[in-house]
Amino acid sequence: MARDLAGEILADRSAVRSLVRELFGEDVEVRKRSADVARRITEKDGRLLEHYADELAGLLETLPAEESRMRWHLGLVVPRIAHTHMQRLRAARTMSLLAQDESNVVRCSAVEGLGLLAMQEASLRDEAEEMAERFLREGTLAMKSRARAVMQIWAKSTRQKR
Repeated sequence: MARDLAGEILADRSAVRSLVRELFGEDVEVRKRSADVARRITEKDGRLLEHYADELAGLLETLPAEESRMRWHLGLVVPRIAHTHMQRLRAARTMSLLAQDESNVVRCSAVEGLGLLAMQEASLRDEAEEMAERFLREGTLAMKSRARAVMQIWAKSTRQKR
């Protein structure tokens, strides 16, 4: 369902505004599903949500721990749509906090998110590498897998630049 909705929104860009409105709505279940749709959209085209980068970063920063599914989804959305230097630094601070979250899936999004940010913001590379290495040493299987995936993305990016 979220995949279908993401496809519809990608086809009708005016629907993005409605999606963002739902992310800030009162119904927690609708918010969670909307965050899932936003994550799927940014997998294809993060530019659709770039206009909302600051608002979504603020939302992620204020979500309570019990909304871990939404924190997970937005933990990937926010780094993908951060398009200015300041937005990337703000997102990196949030990823550092999410890396200590009680939810395993939120911690996984943090390492991936910081890894994506480090590809755009060289000043974040050391911090991202340290987090990935820490997750490889001390993390759960899922965290180790996500850290390895980030390192593979970096290696691929480095090869493409050559």
